[in-house]
Amino acid sequence: MRLHLAGIVPVANIKTDHENPVPEILVPVDNGFSAIQKSVYECAMAGCSTIWIVANDDLIPLVRKTIGEWIYDPVYYARKFSKFYKEQRKEVPIYYVPIHPKDRDRRDSYGWSIIHGIHSAWRTSYKISQWIVPQKYYISFPMGLFDVEQVREHRKYIKDKEKNFFFTHKNKTVKDDLPLSFTMTGEDFKLCRRHINKKTSREYLPPLPGQQYPTQKIPLSQRWSARRFPLSEIFQPLATEQERATKVEVDWFYDGSTWGQYVDYLASDNIIEKPYKELVRPHKHEKFSYEE
Repeated sequence: MRLHLAGIVPVANIKTDHENPVPEILVPVDNGFSAIQKSVYECAMAGCSTIWIVANDDLIPLVRKTIGEWIYDPVYYARKFSKFYKEQRKEVPIYYVPIHPKDRDRRDSYGWSIIHGIHSAWRTSYKISQWIVPQKYYISFPMGLFDVEQVREHRKYIKDKEKNFFFTHKNKTVKDDLPLSFTMTGEDFKLCRRHINKKTSREYLPPLPGQQYPTQKIPLSQRWSARRFPLSEIFQPLATEQERATKVEVDWFYDGSTWGQYVDYLASDNIIEKPYKELVRPHKHEKFSYEE
């Protein structure tokens, strides 16, 4: 059975030190090519069957206008050695998911956007059919800047059902708080979610001896500590040993969430080149025409 690899692009609760009037995910990485477009293109390059962008309601309309509702799979876009290559092009649907209201100001850290996106992709697919449930998830960070063309070379390992895949920089991964792309499975999702729920503080202190229910509240600033968890804490349960994961060192990397490194990227000779216009322009599904 074909592997359903779902791409997750976390946008909600992204933390940067940029002081621009526009959202950070819209900063350019090349002329006419923004950070969010880079991530969606990267997911398509990795071979994702669906792409799920996790953003809150205030940002979804802007992102949707920039990205559209589907993107071509770059690998199948220009296979000119095939006789009818245009008919072999694959469209990858894009879905938009807001953070659930019950999680806001409780667990909604940047890493929780990934956890929620995975759950939304699984739940939505399962409601339709158990045969289209994602078996693996590819996470792409908009502000993680590296050569995304490198992703195509490792498409086979990214889709490996037995091992997770991690891009590394100086032997550091997402478990070291670097916004570098990686994969995880449904079982990994369960481990990470349990870890978050176990580690986070809540509204009340544990009940005292002899009490059936808790009565003493935790100070407001100390409640729901999960909303401040870094990536390293949220993905601590992920296995990165050689036997259980494939690691690939990227040629270069910049953390675009810090203004200093974003400026260093712009000043360097390392550029994420804008692909064909048809691969990044917003595509929308045609509406059915009807008459009342």
